[in-house]
Amino acid sequence: MEDKKKNCDCGCEHDHHEHDADCDCGCEVDEDVVMLEDEEGHEIPFYHIATLERDGKEYACLQQADDEDPIVEIFELQEVEEGGEFFYNFLPIDDELYEALYKQLEEEVATMGEDDCDDPDCDCHHHHE
Repeated sequence: MEDKKKNCDCGCEHDHHEHDADCDCGCEVDEDVVMLEDEEGHEIPFYHIATLERDGKEYACLQQADDEDPIVEIFELQEVEEGGEFFYNFLPIDDELYEALYKQLEEEVATMGEDDCDDPDCDCHHHHE
């Protein structure tokens, strides 16, 4: 799968990679949503859950946004330059590496402390004590 350039759906003619704080179009882009293009050219929205590092490589943990029973997909990130623009290819990984990375993700989630949350409006139990 490939990280496809995407519009922010505001009607502007810029792509997501050009959308930054200096943009004056007034639209907002959800940075946690990644649009990937499958082999048939269909765009599929994914939530970015985490980026993991293992053996000097980076891996994106994604969850399909519009799936009723979403599972975590993990891809190796490969940075590519094309025409002076940088983007990522999302490369598939084998089952053994998936299991190891999924375990790493679970461990990182389990060790996240209550101090990591600074949103008083969240549903974390420590805000309700």
